[in-house]
Amino acid sequence: MRVSCQVLVLLFLAGLCSLGKAQVHAVVSRPIPGTLQNVSKNDTGVQKAVLTGTYSFNNKSNDAFLFKASSVDDAKRQVVKGIRYILEVKISRTVCRKRANNNDLTNCPFQTDSLLRQTFLCHFDIWSIPWLKTMSTTYFKCHSSDKF
Repeated sequence: MRVSCQVLVLLFLAGLCSLGKAQVHAVVSRPIPGTLQNVSKNDTGVQKAVLTGTYSFNNKSNDAFLFKASSVDDAKRQVVKGIRYILEVKISRTVCRKRANNNDLTNCPFQTDSLLRQTFLCHFDIWSIPWLKTMSTTYFKCHSSDKF
């Protein structure tokens, strides 16, 4: 009888230990506010941030053609008084010329002429404030992919 009580106590304690581990694991697996986290390249917020960064590049460049994202190489998100997106993106020249009324990149195929093809590797830092429905580029830097 005494042995069975000890076994029951040991089983009870083992159960408590496993519950404790589950609780610790649940706390550790939650994202910590303010830390950078990898995010899916297909996330809608990431896609909007990529577009925002690309528009910033197009507005600052002296190129006659518009550029659009050809690939998203890396995407991170940080929650800080909004959402900060840190992106590594390849942007490539399209066939669409810059005009005042031409800013819809969805209808702009990539440049097919080998002499006009150009790709840049860009780092975009985008800040989104969802409750104000705003998104802006706080920093970007692009290098021609020919230099790498």
